[in-house]
Amino acid sequence: MVDCFTKDTCKLYNSEEDTCPYMNSEIKICMRQYKINYLLDQALLSEAQKTRKALLLDVNKVDLQAFTELNTIKTNIVSFAKNGNNLYIYSKIPGNGKTSWAIKLIQSYINKIWAESQLTCRVLFINVPKFLLALKASISTHSDYIDHINTFVNSADIVVWDDIGTKVATEFEHEHLLSLIDSRLLDNKSNIFTSNIVPNELSTFVGDRLASRIINTATNIEFLGMDKRGIRLK
Repeated sequence: MVDCFTKDTCKLYNSEEDTCPYMNSEIKICMRQYKINYLLDQALLSEAQKTRKALLLDVNKVDLQAFTELNTIKTNIVSFAKNGNNLYIYSKIPGNGKTSWAIKLIQSYINKIWAESQLTCRVLFINVPKFLLALKASISTHSDYIDHINTFVNSADIVVWDDIGTKVATEFEHEHLLSLIDSRLLDNKSNIFTSNIVPNELSTFVGDRLASRIINTATNIEFLGMDKRGIRLK
């Protein structure tokens, strides 16, 4: 059997090659691995971000309710996307799992829809600070990264807007984000936002109109945890 990075979620990983329904015996490629990897690439996830990670609770389990709610969303992620639901994961404390949970959710979605999916972009992971810097640079220099986002941002089933509100946006930046996000909301497309900004302060960083659209259309989930020395939620 090939060394498949999806083996942790594949019940047939230990099967013989000639009995595994995902294995193309002629070219020795697992079609499940191939398609999932393609969809993850189209999502703009790095190799490190493709790896499934254990998400840990603090020892006092302060985020147990948040983890439980997110696990429910993960279980029903196909319906979440189909219904155009939105999610705002926030915390004033950096590094306590917001981005990791967003990635976990889109990994779960890809694992559920890969078999029926065409080879196209179904989800996008957009780190907002990186995107805004690249957008500014693309005014003078062509950017494949910006081209990819512009091509698929309206059609992707789910877009993660990571680290939104990291800094106070310029008028150009927040108008551009407003246009992209507003278009997705009007088309009933799902969005997952992560931020270090609490909801009632978001308008200071992204403007009143964009903050209102994000907060008032999304399920808001706050993380309070610090380190990740706790145990994994089963």
